[in-house]
Amino acid sequence: MPRLLANAAVARPSLTVAAIFLGAVLTTLQGRLFSAALPDLRGQFGLDVLEAAWLGTALNGAQLLTMPVVPWLALTIGPARVLCIPSLVLGAATLAIPFCAHHYPALVALHLLAGLCLGVYLPLTASLALRSVRPGLWLLVMAAYSLRVSTGMDAGMGVSAWFVEELDWRWIYWTAAGVGPLIALLVWKAVPMAPVDQDGLSRTDWGGMALFCGGLGLIFLGVEPAERLGWMDSGLVASSLAGGLILFGAAVLRAARHPSLFGALAPLGNRNIRICLAIACLFGVLMTPTSLLIPAFLGLMGGLKPMQTGTAALIAFAAYLACTPLAVYLGRRIEPRFLIMAGLIVIALVARMGAQLSHDWRVEQFVGILILQSVGECIMLIGLIAAFVTNLNPVHAAALGAYVPVARVLTPVLAGTVMTAWLRIAGDLSRASLDLHVQAGSPLAIERAGAGLAQLAQVLARESQVIAYIDGFNLVFWTSLTALLLAMGLRSSPPNPIVPPFAAPVS
Repeated sequence: MPRLLANAAVARPSLTVAAIFLGAVLTTLQGRLFSAALPDLRGQFGLDVLEAAWLGTALNGAQLLTMPVVPWLALTIGPARVLCIPSLVLGAATLAIPFCAHHYPALVALHLLAGLCLGVYLPLTASLALRSVRPGLWLLVMAAYSLRVSTGMDAGMGVSAWFVEELDWRWIYWTAAGVGPLIALLVWKAVPMAPVDQDGLSRTDWGGMALFCGGLGLIFLGVEPAERLGWMDSGLVASSLAGGLILFGAAVLRAARHPSLFGALAPLGNRNIRICLAIACLFGVLMTPTSLLIPAFLGLMGGLKPMQTGTAALIAFAAYLACTPLAVYLGRRIEPRFLIMAGLIVIALVARMGAQLSHDWRVEQFVGILILQSVGECIMLIGLIAAFVTNLNPVHAAALGAYVPVARVLTPVLAGTVMTAWLRIAGDLSRASLDLHVQAGSPLAIERAGAGLAQLAQVLARESQVIAYIDGFNLVFWTSLTALLLAMGLRSSPPNPIVPPFAAPVS
């Protein structure tokens, strides 16, 4: 028994890769399970819409408080401690949530704690995986890392539906309660415990960390509930955004003046890294066709709950999975910047196809769009990750890790909020425009009015929403063109052993 429980004496790369990718998938999957099941969880917890929404704010926003500091923690106290302890705490927190179903303060606290723990996985996934395997397998690692997006976002929708409707709603949380300790065990047996870097701890920029993470957390607190609270009509939204921008700006200015402080800007001195980070921030909008627009449209026009649109999500996941070997094959032969551009062109094409939709579209009409969108996302993401890896100076990895959560957590949430507001505003404007045609005596309106004013009002409401979703696809189109222009500014990656241009063999 003591030998079974003993920490690994030597590193076990295969177990390390399994553990960290399990954590990466769990991070994305848990968020999707929760958001898809939220209407049913509200009933189980006895909460109104706003109360339930704050649970999601706590779960997702808390990740921004830990993600930026995880790379530094791994360097100072070792990755084993960083991963094992939060994994065990995550298991305990998610196990306890169903037992606190009718105690709201405990629910908020436990979701906050779970979010803090989930934030430790993604910052270490790529770095630990790449250090654990030989360079010849790095592209496969990148492909697996990109796959966690579709696994969590797309497959998570169907899994959530199965949990709630066929199994038990508690498994929305108990999945993490089981996987968390498993990750801790795998890490314990795969990663030797490293000594604590006392000198590094003594030189820690605690003030910079507090400003940086606190600023990101406040910005998230202002962005995530902005649409449901009325944007600047809400004092919470306005004050959170203002305070967050001030704190984050102060942290960046401190780091710019003193490069040794937390959040150093050295990695952003690389042109390719800056462009890749900008494209990664835009990806939140680029992925909305499968993550928001199509599921929401099917729910609105077909009267379906979010989880009942799982067929569309599974099609997207299957297409992404099937495209991954092709993306790896192309990645070995084409420079990352060209992969990024190819993926963005496909996404732009998808947006133009989506702009042709009508009120009678259902899953069958969206199949081609779902497949192409997944292909575009897969090719683009593998190219983007490869571009990051091949252009980044390893010395700057921890510094860049402080800024990557902006693209991984903050901007996707901002994209969802902005897209929701865009749909609402576009729907209101299109309804007003259609009303003008009715008042002007449009022949079609007169014909519809013959069937009754109630039916005419229903048609106007329906078609205004169709126009709004067309405008949503148009927003994706213009965003993809913006990202494509940025990608055209990328330079060739330095010679490397992963993707073209390959390093010259040593004679």
